[in-house]
Amino acid sequence: MDSIRLPRPDRHRRPTRRTALAMAAWSCVAHANPGLAAGNDSADAEAFRDEVIEILRSEYPDAVVTRPGHPDFIRSGPFVLNLGHLRQGVANLSDAERRTTILKIIGPHVAAKPPPSGTIEPFVRAATRLRIQLVPHEYREQAPELICRRFSEKLWVAYALDESNRYQLVTQPIFDAWGIDQAKLEKVAADNLEKESDGVEIRISPTGAKGHFASVADESGYAAARILLPAIMDQIRTGLRTTGMVVAVPTRNILIAWDPESEGRDRLARIVTDYVRKGPYRRSSELFHSSADGLRPLGLAELAQHGR
Repeated sequence: MDSIRLPRPDRHRRPTRRTALAMAAWSCVAHANPGLAAGNDSADAEAFRDEVIEILRSEYPDAVVTRPGHPDFIRSGPFVLNLGHLRQGVANLSDAERRTTILKIIGPHVAAKPPPSGTIEPFVRAATRLRIQLVPHEYREQAPELICRRFSEKLWVAYALDESNRYQLVTQPIFDAWGIDQAKLEKVAADNLEKESDGVEIRISPTGAKGHFASVADESGYAAARILLPAIMDQIRTGLRTTGMVVAVPTRNILIAWDPESEGRDRLARIVTDYVRKGPYRRSSELFHSSADGLRPLGLAELAQHGR
């Protein structure tokens, strides 16, 4: 197994960590055994959101906290807060530690009355925290105030304000207060994620007698979103020694790619489906082709070659 790294910049950056998902994926390819851990991610997310809301309402009785639809989010005023990172971070803490952490991270956003649009953090200050993000179509359906654009049949491009333990998706009130266009928002968010991706590790493994498999997996929350970064896609194609590759983003924390002529490509496609089914932070089972010309969905003949 080889690994390659993008150059690391001479600046402070939050380190990313490879997740257990990455090792599971490499093992699946090597041994043709998907053996992925089962779990009910939606039920876990619902239970955690209920816990967070109960804690917030007990601490701040006057706060207005609502459920926008998707179980990984709560809404307070103009803010739609993502709980996924927090849920992962408190999983092994005691009840007292969980409560303290939840109040420390989420409490400041609900302790006071929601700010009017004129007091939302100005774009010039918030810009450095912007990251481009990929979200499943349910986010758009259940939180229509999100600023986003369609990426594929099942995925949307959204924009996140990054913090150390969570991120907040940009909504219409925030966007309106900033007074910029969406093209500028997306460029800043993509440029920032590309800078933060310096040093990200790309794991390369053979898929058998022919072809190679690559994965980018970390707990930054943006592994899947790196499919939107041409420089990262080019780096992965270089590692796979191919001018075109198949790429998928089954969960938020993993991006998978392989040479289209790889042995066992149908097995790889099944692994993608298994990740989406079992989560956590599922995104899409769609397969895309990446080349210097950009990204496109696989055609019918290409999908048939992958057992679909």
